[in-house]
Amino acid sequence: MGFVPIDRSFRTTWSIIESHEGHPVWSKNDGESGRIHGNIAGLHVESCTGCMKCVTTCPVEVFVAWISEEGDAVVDPVLDAECILCLACELVCPTEAIHIHRQPGSQDTLDSLLRGA
Repeated sequence: MGFVPIDRSFRTTWSIIESHEGHPVWSKNDGESGRIHGNIAGLHVESCTGCMKCVTTCPVEVFVAWISEEGDAVVDPVLDAECILCLACELVCPTEAIHIHRQPGSQDTLDSLLRGA
């Protein structure tokens, strides 16, 4: 499949197919789009390179190292419900495999981080 940015509309266009470590696993049911783990902190497993930048950046340790069903070293948002919407993981992900569910103020936080304010 290659690395593709996460489908930011997955919460409304994909279906929950199972639960993993307390968070939902989403699929588009087309056999090609892969899987997304998490709800607040969604991670497209097939686009994750396992660089661990999100693990070291996240202030509340949402992500942990994980070996996927395919045997790939990736990350998993096991503490998805603890996400504080800071968007740091989304900013550092080199493959755009992460999307944080936006809440009021989260875009302001992102803009502040990008401006260095």
